[in-house]
Amino acid sequence: MIVPYGKQLFCLMGLSTIAFVGNEGYILLVSSKTKELIGTLKMNGTVRSLAFSNDGKQLLSSGGDGQVYHWDLRTGTCFHKAIDEGCINGTALCTSPNGSLFAAGSDSGIVNIYNRDEVLGGKRKPVKTIDNLTTEVDFMKFNHDAQILAICSSMKKNSLKLVHVPSYTVFSNWPPQRQVLHYPRCLDFSPGGGFMAVGNAAGKVLLYKLHHYQHA
Repeated sequence: MIVPYGKQLFCLMGLSTIAFVGNEGYILLVSSKTKELIGTLKMNGTVRSLAFSNDGKQLLSSGGDGQVYHWDLRTGTCFHKAIDEGCINGTALCTSPNGSLFAAGSDSGIVNIYNRDEVLGGKRKPVKTIDNLTTEVDFMKFNHDAQILAICSSMKKNSLKLVHVPSYTVFSNWPPQRQVLHYPRCLDFSPGGGFMAVGNAAGKVLLYKLHHYQHA
């Protein structure tokens, strides 16, 4: 009995587990091999977003209580939770490929970038707050080497920003002038970082070449 947020089914696939957003704070865990329900997790607030750790053994979740939860999927327990600074409703999460960073987006358009080890050690402050979006953050993605973090909101045209992670600055030349992204809904990078694909609300996928990377 899965009740997705809004009109979309939100699910996330890890190495061996598929996580679904459920009703009343529940997260449903399904085996990617057998497609059978293998467990449930329960947040205090509604669930809005999920992100697996880089090794697939842990899950991050956020939602209506403004906190980021860290779950151990081997035991089914929450081993850490903390308020996402300045957040009332969490709407998006993503983790870097090496697991050292995670980003948390909210319905106010704020994106906080955290050092994961520091957070688990008790530090609550983000290493950087990105405030370049003004509407609800829907989707975020680190590229393969965590040099770029892409963030977007489907509630406003052309609302997609690229963050240079080492300097925590937003690329001023993106989106390109006169380039119409429409309302961006999702995105992903190619394995080598040479391309970025953006899906929008018009049903189109836009493909961009990132010239800094030589390999696709």
